[in-house]
Amino acid sequence: MTDVDGQTFKNILSCWATGITVVTVSSNDDWQAFTANSFASVSMDPPLICMNVANRIDSRNYIAREGHFAINILTDNQLDFGKRFAGYFDDKLENRFDGIDCETSVFGDPLLPNTMAWLSCTVEHMINLGENTMFVGRVKDGSATEDNSPLLYYNRQWGTFQSTENK
Repeated sequence: MTDVDGQTFKNILSCWATGITVVTVSSNDDWQAFTANSFASVSMDPPLICMNVANRIDSRNYIAREGHFAINILTDNQLDFGKRFAGYFDDKLENRFDGIDCETSVFGDPLLPNTMAWLSCTVEHMINLGENTMFVGRVKDGSATEDNSPLLYYNRQWGTFQSTENK
């Protein structure tokens, strides 16, 4: 039996709905960020998360070198942030953070305004996996709101979740 080819694998995984995050990292007053949906909880005690980062992007090297990062979990009205940090508007933006009023984590990583939640993490483990590196992060700080809905990614589309409560 042979392995599933890349396109078939992508088609299968498009059936899995995920949230959208923007991962941020700072290094010597330089901010880097990318949109990611390869993010998951690993452990409650200690509080650990994991994410996969493409080895080809600069942010991967920043996270490996600095040893910290922040996860910004986007709301359904932050599609522009998701696409901005996924590189959809690179030809129109000199700096992806232009015009965004960010606060920073204790480590100096940018925290996008009005997100659904954010986590500030230190790198606990780095595992090289093919074209990606899996980072396991220990959550050091974070916050969440209860009055927002998530931005989702499903079947290669960005969208929202229709609540079935009170129907």
